[in-house]
Amino acid sequence: MEAAIEQLLEWASSMGVEVNGIHPKVLHGRGIGIVATRHLEADQVILQVPTSALRTLSNTPKHIAKALSGATVHTILAASLCLDPNPDLDKWRPVFPSRRDMASSLPICWPAKLRSLLPPGAKSLLAAQQEKFNKDWATVAAAYPQLQKDDYLYSWLLVNTRTFYHTNRSTDKLPKEDHMALQPVADLFNHAPEGYCTAAFDDKSFTFTTTRPHQPGEEVFIRYGPHANDMLLVEYGFTLPSSVNPWDEACLDPYICPCLTAAQKDRLQAVGFWEKYMLDSHTACYRTHVALRMLCLPLGQWQDVLDGVRDEDEDSDLVNAALFKVLARYDADITTSLEQLSGSCAGEEETRGSLADRWLQIRHLVTAATLRLQN
Repeated sequence: MEAAIEQLLEWASSMGVEVNGIHPKVLHGRGIGIVATRHLEADQVILQVPTSALRTLSNTPKHIAKALSGATVHTILAASLCLDPNPDLDKWRPVFPSRRDMASSLPICWPAKLRSLLPPGAKSLLAAQQEKFNKDWATVAAAYPQLQKDDYLYSWLLVNTRTFYHTNRSTDKLPKEDHMALQPVADLFNHAPEGYCTAAFDDKSFTFTTTRPHQPGEEVFIRYGPHANDMLLVEYGFTLPSSVNPWDEACLDPYICPCLTAAQKDRLQAVGFWEKYMLDSHTACYRTHVALRMLCLPLGQWQDVLDGVRDEDEDSDLVNAALFKVLARYDADITTSLEQLSGSCAGEEETRGSLADRWLQIRHLVTAATLRLQN
């Protein structure tokens, strides 16, 4: 792998990529990351990637873009990774995660048994991701029937996990989700929710700048976004400890929605408060309290709270009692899921461990919320 990294850097340098005080390195259990090679100060530019080195819709082979006219940028970039014979890609591919690594880390590749054991939030995100992939694959398969689905899925996931937000004249009028670009070296940065480097682009280049000092050998991170662990797991194939990820949250929908009648659902939908009931490290969200209050109060009093003519604190004991029951049911399901997981032989041990970690992170949120209600 060291030889592949040096080949990548040599090729990237020939295209004008400037590396300053950092170097890609194989990190145990985490693929490749970027580490400081010397002391770095805050506000120091550590990487510049010229626009000409980016892989975007603009420099996708025209015959591929034409064959997939009207498809998403994600669809087209993934197809080009499969179909473009450009020899430069052969200098880049060796540092991509392997198919095995992708298959073991990303739920879309997991056995059905493990996918069924995903937490509610992750399961919902995976369903949306699978629908998106199926649509993209149908488009590509119609244009290129010789292409194998597994090959396209691998490339599709590479694009999904390694692209950066970027716009140019070809894409600035497209939907936000089409503002995508692949870039060498920069795609090796790992994610951290805090203490990360900033990334910015203009017409000439993508520039990465430190926000704090780094010591030699210290890993240098960027932030993929303010993502909860369900999102990180489904989209990128990893999670962070709840104590490290300030945006982690757990979905309460399966424990609240079935308790509401059709009329209550209609009323919540009418005022924009149906579903997306989330619990984070501090509290259950306001949407959750609105829904639980619907279960606890007569409709008139519930509406008065929503209209601001009744103090919501008057009903806090009732709402907290309802939330306590929700959390108790969630905790029981966590126990059941962990037991099923421990008795399963589906997938690889590493994959089962990743899923177990996610359930334990959710238990951390549920337990903390339960303790707050008891105090």
